[in-house]
Amino acid sequence: LNEKDPHSTAVMLVLEPGGATWAHCGDSRLYHYRGDRLLQRSADHSYVEHLVRAGKITPEQALIHPNRNVLLTSLGDKDDPKIDVGQAEVQPGDNFLLCSDGLWAYFPDDELGRVLRDFPPRKAAELLINTARARARGRGDNCSLAIVRLKAAEKPAAAPLGRPAR
Repeated sequence: LNEKDPHSTAVMLVLEPGGATWAHCGDSRLYHYRGDRLLQRSADHSYVEHLVRAGKITPEQALIHPNRNVLLTSLGDKDDPKIDVGQAEVQPGDNFLLCSDGLWAYFPDDELGRVLRDFPPRKAAELLINTARARARGRGDNCSLAIVRLKAAEKPAAAPLGRPAR
């Protein structure tokens, strides 16, 4: 793909009791943290991610590579998109971050994990967006995110005798 052609990327998350399933296309990412420990991260469908996986460049070199915005697949291209799917077991306290490259490009994985661990989701979102904008210095891509923090399910209250539960 040419980096000047318009293209869309996407990431989605489906939660079920005890598990999560996600899918992504392009370089929108899903991060799964337990505390500040990264359990999983989706792999970008980008030229530089391909070079990193092949051992030709380091992750640090990928951040400044001149072709870092070139996607190998995206939504809306003439070819069918490549969509990867992942799954994980989950537990209360796990955090998921779904975001565009306008956010993740400005943070190392461990910093994202610390922010998600240390702040409530709304405050974490504000901090991440404001920090990404400041670090981009007016040059950044779109910056979007969703944070999901899992809580233990509350047990339904017992119904009074003689009344059915709602």
